[in-house]
Amino acid sequence: MIDEQLAHLVETDPAEVWGRIKAEAEDLSDILDVAERVAAVDGAVNAREESVISELRHRCLRV
Repeated sequence: MIDEQLAHLVETDPAEVWGRIKAEAEDLSDILDVAERVAAVDGAVNAREESVISELRHRCLRV
């Protein structure tokens, strides 16, 4: 219950996040590492988290 309430405290605009990542010229692999660690904090990474991490991996590593 608390996790669900906390999950909605921070709202982000995905287009803004992806735009900032695209504009960054530096290596962003550290952001990907942090995202993977954060997703695993509450246990196994779920399908939604894996989907976002996959997209982040694609954009950060410019695969």
